[in-house]
Amino acid sequence: MSELAVKEWVKQAIKQDEIDKYLIDGKDFIDELAITETLKSNANPDKEQVRDILQKSLKIERLEPAETAALLHVTDPELWEEMYATGLEVKRKVYDNRIVFFAPLYCSNLCVNNCAYCGFRLENRSEKRRILSIDEVKHEAEAVISEGHKRMIVVYGEHASSDADYMAETIKAIYTVKKKARHGEGTIRRVNINAVPMSTADLKKLGDVGIGTYQVFQETYHKQIYASVHPEDTIKGNYRWRLYALHRAMEAGIDDLAIGALFGLYDWRFEVMGLLYHAIDMER
Repeated sequence: MSELAVKEWVKQAIKQDEIDKYLIDGKDFIDELAITETLKSNANPDKEQVRDILQKSLKIERLEPAETAALLHVTDPELWEEMYATGLEVKRKVYDNRIVFFAPLYCSNLCVNNCAYCGFRLENRSEKRRILSIDEVKHEAEAVISEGHKRMIVVYGEHASSDADYMAETIKAIYTVKKKARHGEGTIRRVNINAVPMSTADLKKLGDVGIGTYQVFQETYHKQIYASVHPEDTIKGNYRWRLYALHRAMEAGIDDLAIGALFGLYDWRFEVMGLLYHAIDMER
């Protein structure tokens, strides 16, 4: 694909109206001052308060920001042990006593972004760039099935060559593969993807081919840090386009979504609070 074509694709990637519709009075749901104040005001929780919060979590209820902030400040080793035990019990209630594996497949490392921490960034001229053909995708799926896997997470860079149409074709191709596995003939039952923020129309294309989980990590919820590692002249430099990616996915009918932060870019307590406010706004 020509450089000019890629530049034109970049220009039309962000749909401002698909950001604005989710804002509340022109603001997004990450209020940094409110997060900071909530963390500060819950910095010294007492034991009974912490235990009450743990009991609430055992009911599989989402915690409120103040409750979460209190747990983030626990330093008592005895309470830590109680938190570990509660976390395990919550896990068992939700998922039972099982672990689910998936195998990763990188379909493309072409990317138009310039994230400071990423080896795939555009300015890394030593990176060998390529994109898998559909036949290569099928070959990789065969190898994964042969190892006994039933689930995959497929990863793409942000580039015109690996757009929603390419993603949809790779997902369809993976689902068609049948291969002898350890226990008879195997297939991939669920194709999850770690991909870029997209428009609602493009996300519907992925929903139509049976995507599993759609995963978009915000990397960091702190706006100044976000701007410092994601240049503003790139698609990923638009904080809000990424922040509302999963809102658009819900509107497109995708019913399994994964949020996350890249812990280490900023204070971990702030990032956990950001994840919570993200969940709250998606519930809204």
